[in-house]
Amino acid sequence: MDEEKKQNRHRKKQRRNKRLTVLLITVSLVAYFSLQVVFAFSDSIQTVPAMPVTVNDSFTATGWFFRDELPVTGSVGDSVRHTVYSGERVQQSAPLATVYVNEQALALSRELEPLEDKIMLLDTALQSVGSGSDAAKLDQLIALGLQQMAEQAKNGSGAALASSAESLRTLSLRREAGSVDAASISAERNALAAQRDSLQQQLLGKTKEITASASGYFSEIIDGYEQVLSPAELESLSIARFHELIQSGHKSSADGSLGKIIQGFSWYLVAEVPVEQADRVNKVLEAREDNGLDTHLTVSFTQASIETPVSVYKIIQERNADTALLVLEGSDFNSELVSMRDQPIEIILGTYTGLKVPKQAARMVSDGDGGQTLGVYILSGSIQKEKTIQKLYETDSYYVVKQSATDAGALVAQDQIIIRGKDLKNNMVVKK
Repeated sequence: MDEEKKQNRHRKKQRRNKRLTVLLITVSLVAYFSLQVVFAFSDSIQTVPAMPVTVNDSFTATGWFFRDELPVTGSVGDSVRHTVYSGERVQQSAPLATVYVNEQALALSRELEPLEDKIMLLDTALQSVGSGSDAAKLDQLIALGLQQMAEQAKNGSGAALASSAESLRTLSLRREAGSVDAASISAERNALAAQRDSLQQQLLGKTKEITASASGYFSEIIDGYEQVLSPAELESLSIARFHELIQSGHKSSADGSLGKIIQGFSWYLVAEVPVEQADRVNKVLEAREDNGLDTHLTVSFTQASIETPVSVYKIIQERNADTALLVLEGSDFNSELVSMRDQPIEIILGTYTGLKVPKQAARMVSDGDGGQTLGVYILSGSIQKEKTIQKLYETDSYYVVKQSATDAGALVAQDQIIIRGKDLKNNMVVKK
C-alpha cells in the first residue's frame, strides 16, 4: 500500500513539472514576440554607412577562339628543341625549332649550348679589360636592365627576357673587368672553343631547322581545331554550324605538328548566350553610340585572371531561337591567350564605381527647387538630413550611386544612411 502511494506522488510530481515547463516556454515566446512587435512599431532608427563599391554589369559564358592558324609540321618528340616561346611574334622564315636525328645528337647539342654561352662571356670580359668603363654609368645601365627584365617577365616575353638577361650578364662582366687576368681568361676561352668545334663537327648532318612559313604569333599548343575554327567560318556561321564545328574538331591533336603560327593581328571569340543577353548587349552598344561613347567591352578570362578589351564583331540571332552567338574581336596576344581554345569568360558591359545604397533606404526627397527627386535620409549626429542620390547602376538589393565631392546636398562616403525609421523629416532632431 505504501509503495502504491509513493508511485502516485511521483506521477503527480512529474505532471506538475511538465505543466511548469510548458508554462515557462509559453511565457518566453509571448515575451519574445511582444518585444518584436514593440520594436517594429517603435521610433528606433537603424542606419548603415555609405560605403564605396565597384560593380561589374556583366554575364558569364563559354568563349571559343576562332583564329587564322597554320600548323607547323615536323617530327614531334624528345628530339625537337624549340627556339621560340609561345606568344612570341615571328617573321616568315624565322627559325622555330631544331630537329635532331636521334637522342645522341640532341645530347651533343645540350653540351654545345653552355660552351657557346661561356665563350661569349669570356670574349666580353677580354674586350672589357683596360677599357676604362665608367663604373657609375655601368651601375645605372644594370639597374635599368633589371627593371626591363621585370617588365618582360610580367608580360611573358620569353625571347626578349632571354636577350635582356644576356645583356645584363655582359654589363656585369664589364663592371668587373678591371680585376680579371687577361692571360688566364684567354687560355680558358681557347680550350672551350676547341671543345665547341669538336661538338659542332660531330653534329654535322644530324640536325634540321624548322622555320616559320608565315609571319605571326607562335604557339606550341596543338588541339585539332587549327583548320576548323577559322575566321572564314564567321561570315555564314549559324548556331547549328557552331555546334558542328565544336564537335568535329573535338580535341583531336594534329599528328606531325610541333606548333602553329597564328596569322594576322586579331582573334575572334564566339560565345553562345541567351537571347536576352544578346539584346542587352545591343542596347548597351546603341546607347553608347548615341552618346558618342567608346563601344568597346571587356572580356575577363576568369581562370587565367586576364582582362582584355574587345569589340563586338557581330551578333548572330535566329528566329524562334532561345540563344544567340556573340562574336567578339580582340587584338591582345600573349603566351596564355595563344594557348587557349575554349574558356569560361565574363563579358563586362560596364564597370560602375560609387556608393552602395540599400534599396529600402531610397525615398523621395526635396530637389531644392520645390520638386522632389530620389534620395535618402541620413543621421548626422542626432539630426535627420535629406541627401539626393544619382543612380549609376542597380542590382536586386541595392543601388550604386554617384559620389560627389562638391555638392553638399549629395551623399558622401561614410554618411549614416537611415534604412529604418518613422516620420523621417529633413533637419528633425532625433529623440534619444
